[in-house]
Amino acid sequence: RTCRAGMGDSGAADAAASRAESGSTASSRAEVERARWDPPLGDDTAPLVGEWKYPLDKPHGPVMCTSRRVRTGGHPGVDKQIMREGSAAERTPKDGDTCFVHYDMWQLNASGEEVWRTRRESEPHQIVVGKAIPASDGKRRHHPALYECVRAMVPGERALFRVPPELCYGEAGNFSFPAVPPNCWMLVDVELIGAKRGETMERADMLYEERIERVKSHRTKGNELFRGGDVAAAAREYEMSLSFLTDDMMMQLFGAYLDEAEGEKLPAHLNLCACYLKMERHHDAVDQTNRALGVDPTNAKAFYRRGKARRALGQDQAARADLLKSLGFSEGASDPAIERELAALDGEERRSSHARRGVWRGLFDPADDAGGGGAGEDFA
Repeated sequence: RTCRAGMGDSGAADAAASRAESGSTASSRAEVERARWDPPLGDDTAPLVGEWKYPLDKPHGPVMCTSRRVRTGGHPGVDKQIMREGSAAERTPKDGDTCFVHYDMWQLNASGEEVWRTRRESEPHQIVVGKAIPASDGKRRHHPALYECVRAMVPGERALFRVPPELCYGEAGNFSFPAVPPNCWMLVDVELIGAKRGETMERADMLYEERIERVKSHRTKGNELFRGGDVAAAAREYEMSLSFLTDDMMMQLFGAYLDEAEGEKLPAHLNLCACYLKMERHHDAVDQTNRALGVDPTNAKAFYRRGKARRALGQDQAARADLLKSLGFSEGASDPAIERELAALDGEERRSSHARRGVWRGLFDPADDAGGGGAGEDFA
């Protein structure tokens, strides 16, 4: 009995040690994973272009990235991580160039408070690189940070930057919107959509006719690039087109001017969605179709493309609803492309149902599994 007790005590000790080791291993894996998403500056083991994500508990950021952190070569305090590579054929912007960017900016501290977010409005922000900003201009005091970022980028690139206080809100911070504490570093997610060499005219100073001319020019160029197979470049042109159709301008239009602007805005959103579908940026594709439907709530093409994007995201019920709406708004309530998508959804549902039934049949009636092919014929 003593011997058996001793063996039992030993077994319990071994089990406890095993659990402790297992817990330690799990903890080590978690630490490694956390470190992967926050690589130190100059860690050459990190990939040059890695993954990025928004935390589950903070869907609007700050964003996290596994890419290698490197100095930009400009201001000594700035480093970057490439989230998506840009066009190698393009040059980096210089002082005096007009750039169109999307950017999200967060305080680089425990709060991670959002400071700016242009993606919410889907309107690229226009900056003239190197343009002096008055210290009293609280809304644009962070522009020197953006200048420093775009000088280290090429069009089409998206990157995450850490920026020191002197390029943003300085020692004093900012009391009013946006509220920023003193000496606050910033984490900035910048996407450089396009750059115009030597162009200094800002959108707000353009006449309606000048804006519409830019809109049409960029959309036409986007169409040419799309047909030529350069989908990423086409997407940038469609974004540039939309950048001149800002909400503040659209709200001031009426009559024939509004009709013309909406007539340009709708296809630009739809074409940008088509690019995102090909680039497998399905969440972005859904966003663009939502904006297209804001212009035309009965647009069959918008419902069709949103249905395709949602199907790719595994949102089968929502995809079916969109495709059926698209079919209903189509001329003659018939369209082969929509019907093919619906048939594909039906096929996926049948296969999924077949697989589920096979699992449950095996659990509750094992004898059926050994009975040959007849039992599965109902699911063909």
